[in-house]
Amino acid sequence: MMRIALFITLLSVSLIGCNSQVKKGRMQKIDSLGIHLNYVHEVLDGIDSQLIQNRIVEINQTSAWVWDNVTDTLDREPGMAFGDYMRTGKYWRQSADRYRMVSKEYRFSVAQLKTLKEDVQHSFYSDEEFKGYFHTESQSIASLVKASDELVEKYQMSTSRHERFKPRVEQIVDSIKSVVLSRELRR
Repeated sequence: MMRIALFITLLSVSLIGCNSQVKKGRMQKIDSLGIHLNYVHEVLDGIDSQLIQNRIVEINQTSAWVWDNVTDTLDREPGMAFGDYMRTGKYWRQSADRYRMVSKEYRFSVAQLKTLKEDVQHSFYSDEEFKGYFHTESQSIASLVKASDELVEKYQMSTSRHERFKPRVEQIVDSIKSVVLSRELRR
């Protein structure tokens, strides 16, 4: 009887030790995904979402003002510069959309990883179940990292285009204002 009790005790201790190692290994795998989420968080912190919104408003207001005050066709070069500036608004809107999507997916992934960690702590998954959930989260986070890289690319391109075309459009607006003002002074 004593041998059976000793055997059961040793078996329990070895299973608990084995389960502890499995948990530790799973937690390390989950933490490795957390590193990628930290990267996405840093990307989101590096994007000025308010600047994006301000640039969209600025381009829309400038475009509306030009359309309201131009009574003739712009010359070729100013017209092309104005068109390029307006297209920059499209890229800013795409940046804003991508920022919202990445932010939403980031929050969701953080919650999913937290839940996965808690479930592993409570030994809810068999090896096969854990592999499936981990694989799904790995793919999701890999897609999120790719989307955050695309966000940075779109943001940088929008910034570059804005810096390139805004000064020229400001010159066009100033030119139009001088024509509008001279018309009003002649009246």
